[in-house]
Amino acid sequence: MFLRITKKFSRPVRGFIIAFFMVFAPVLITTTVESAQRKNAKPTPTPKKKATPTPKKNSQAKVKPTPKKTTATVSKSKTTTKNAAQTASKNKTASKKNEKNTTAKTNQKTGDKNKNSRTTDKNKNSKQTFAANNKTASKNNKNTKAADKNKNSSTKNTKLTTADKNKTKSTATKNTKPVVAKTTTRTRPKNTVETSSKNGNPDKTTDKTVEKPTETTSAELPQIIVTTFSVPVRSQAKSDAPALSNVRLGTVLRVTEKNPAWYKVQYSAGGRTSSGWVSANSVNDLNASGKKEIYHQIVERNYKSQMDFASATEIYEFLSNVDGELDSSDQSAEMGLKRLLALRSAVKTIPVDKKESSPYREFLKSQEKELVYSEPSGEWLVVSNQFWNLHTKYKKSGISDSIAWEAANNPLPGECEGYVNCYLFDMRMRFGEYLNLHPNGKKSAEALKNLTDYLSPIVADAAPKKIYNGPSDVTDRAEFNNLIAELRTIVARLPFVEKEKTLQQLRTIAEAYR
Repeated sequence: MFLRITKKFSRPVRGFIIAFFMVFAPVLITTTVESAQRKNAKPTPTPKKKATPTPKKNSQAKVKPTPKKTTATVSKSKTTTKNAAQTASKNKTASKKNEKNTTAKTNQKTGDKNKNSRTTDKNKNSKQTFAANNKTASKNNKNTKAADKNKNSSTKNTKLTTADKNKTKSTATKNTKPVVAKTTTRTRPKNTVETSSKNGNPDKTTDKTVEKPTETTSAELPQIIVTTFSVPVRSQAKSDAPALSNVRLGTVLRVTEKNPAWYKVQYSAGGRTSSGWVSANSVNDLNASGKKEIYHQIVERNYKSQMDFASATEIYEFLSNVDGELDSSDQSAEMGLKRLLALRSAVKTIPVDKKESSPYREFLKSQEKELVYSEPSGEWLVVSNQFWNLHTKYKKSGISDSIAWEAANNPLPGECEGYVNCYLFDMRMRFGEYLNLHPNGKKSAEALKNLTDYLSPIVADAAPKKIYNGPSDVTDRAEFNNLIAELRTIVARLPFVEKEKTLQQLRTIAEAYR
């Protein structure tokens, strides 16, 4: 009868109907038999669950058949399914829409049928041909597998089919949850948890809890700072105990033990960390929130305009170490200025005949970027740009005037030897620069007087020219004219009547050395 019906259609359509019937007839028959068996069997209540979405995949993908055994249903329809898959792939374009709808219905029935069957999970290398063709994950044990997906149970109770493991990694990730290792937390002593993996399997871990005794690291010890020069570190908490070493001003120490009058501290000596006792009167607790105030107190306590080499170098090195922690406040500007003044005091105390001896040689070598040697005077000088750069950094502070004045009084290296351009340059870069930056400054009147006094001998020799000599070539003459013009501009805007004398001096010099 089936053949009589198909004769009414054309040959291509008839071939398609026959192929369709060969593919799905065994499935429909099997489904009908299983449905009849389920009606006769006592139904088992199943907890309600939400369906897990399965990623969409091409229903026509070919899968290589495996020689190993699969479930009973698959083995019965193995030959038929193989031939049907080959036939269906030939007619892929025409039957795509119909097969998608039919596959969805078949998946639901197949899922219900497999609730009572357990997929062989132990054979990890087997592949289920039927599940691969329909691209659906087979359901597992009805009493535990579906419930585990929605109740976040451990992975020991969740079993995945071979198709799930090899083809739907994202589904496996959602449905499985790694085993959480339980560790015991203790306040004392501290615990170190070490996790080892056996056979390279990250899901199987062994936690080993190793108890270690509590140790106090140096970073946890309270800190103090040395507030006086060269504090002795003694072997015992006594003023007459032998001195083990000395710590310099501003050295930060860590305290391991203390009493009202003494601190036992860790200090560095010869590349090693040693311990000893220092007097509480020579140190101060170092509070991170008040560091700048402590630094300022140390400077106010120890800085003097006249100091010996050892004291001046300790002040200078201390302020150099904390320079990076200073802000833009007037207090920081003052400490920056005293740092340079301490350096200037230190080099002034170096004897000319001992500059190659220790400790002077080492100090001069380490500070060569900030110092310059003046051959005519035989002394070391602080580079003037160090002062002017500091002024630029703190030009908005209230102490900028003082910084500029110290820069003006800092001598330049070398000797002019009667060359007028050299003298004009010296005045322009020192007192002329101060007046340029602070025409109404605290020291502007004094700066103008210094400029006038400096030019007086040049003016007196302008006619005979016995002592001073002017520019001799075009380049030097251009420099000469430029220096005269700059000094005139700076002096002309000063608010002092004395400026007229200085302006007249500049005119006289300009006419004498045209």
